[in-house]
Amino acid sequence: MVNSAAGLAEKYLGKNQRTLVINSSTNNPELFLMLLSLSLGRLGGIATPLGSNFANIYLMFIVAPIIVIGKWVSLGKISNIKNFLEILNKEKMLFLWHFSMSLLMFAFATTAYWFITGESEFSPLPKVIAPRTLPWIIVGGITCLAGIFVFFLYEKQFKQKRPELFDDINADDYEASWWKFIVGTALLILLCYVLNTLFIAWTEIYDDLLTKLFGDSIFAGLHYFLGSLISSLPETIVAVKNYEGLTSPDLNTAMASASQSNMTNLGIGFIGSFLASLLLAIGINYQL
Repeated sequence: MVNSAAGLAEKYLGKNQRTLVINSSTNNPELFLMLLSLSLGRLGGIATPLGSNFANIYLMFIVAPIIVIGKWVSLGKISNIKNFLEILNKEKMLFLWHFSMSLLMFAFATTAYWFITGESEFSPLPKVIAPRTLPWIIVGGITCLAGIFVFFLYEKQFKQKRPELFDDINADDYEASWWKFIVGTALLILLCYVLNTLFIAWTEIYDDLLTKLFGDSIFAGLHYFLGSLISSLPETIVAVKNYEGLTSPDLNTAMASASQSNMTNLGIGFIGSFLASLLLAIGINYQL
């Protein structure tokens, strides 16, 4: 699905948009998990895209490089490790840009999470928690929008300085196929439905154990930590593949799996906040 999205982006939007589309399309699991949870009257699904901003940082900057280096060691490709470290040293500013933007998007997501739930994401939600009123949900959505605006402001300057990082990525595997994109998306929706169903079942079956870990709002906790980790696996796959490319454009695409994906997650969080606000405005309440 990701390769098809990249091919379609090149065909209809231009080469310089491929990196954004590649990393945005990996956020489809977060989007569908959130939408399906909202359809079940559970606002906790918004925790998946906001929690994914935390997962993306350690997965793309720590786990993915370890996987790549471990693979090269097992295959005896020690020279690739040397080349990889040389590129990282050469592109220190590129790394710092993506890492700092990833952290900044995480800060916006953390703030939005507090506005929406009234609690920190790293502390168990209390046994009695009053649902946030409409103004709080709206402010949470505005916080997500503010993060997106800041990202595009800095990315525009970045693209003007280093346009080759977005134009020269390897496109051998990118096929502009609507059919593959639609089938891949449909399978994702099905998997997200199954995962949401499992989360709801686990809140009943393992209530005592999970309450100790996540507090009373088990569903939101499962989405923030487990749902976000599972939904970030596509980004990890993209990062691993592009780290192996050993070029500056590929390195840029790999690290954008954190920064651009985190920005897209804020967009998904905004959509969730907007939909939740509409439901509250017409008198439909929700559970976390």
